[in-house]
Amino acid sequence: MSFATRLKTLRAEHHMTQKELASRMNLARTTITGYETKNRQPSHEKLADMASIFGVTVDYLLEDTDNPLLSSSVLQTQHERLLDDKVMKLYRQLSLHSKEETLRYLQLLELWEKNQD
Repeated sequence: MSFATRLKTLRAEHHMTQKELASRMNLARTTITGYETKNRQPSHEKLADMASIFGVTVDYLLEDTDNPLLSSSVLQTQHERLLDDKVMKLYRQLSLHSKEETLRYLQLLELWEKNQD
């Protein structure tokens, strides 16, 4: 599978649009389109960013291996980062009142978790 196909497949598996991936990587959507149509190749830095976003290795992106998996600790960190991104994206869209309520709720969750120990 080519890099372009692998990128497109990973993006689809993560339910991510070209625009969303471009935003996470600080790129233009057209750059992602170029990667997926074989017109452009990303820098090593951008490959590392993609690997981190999708929880795969750079080797997997570059077709050097069929094993996409990173260690479980790296995957956990990646999963947590994706959740953080989603939460912040939603949070930024809230009104000031809702942000204040969200903070209160998070403080309650923090207390609850402390009491679970």
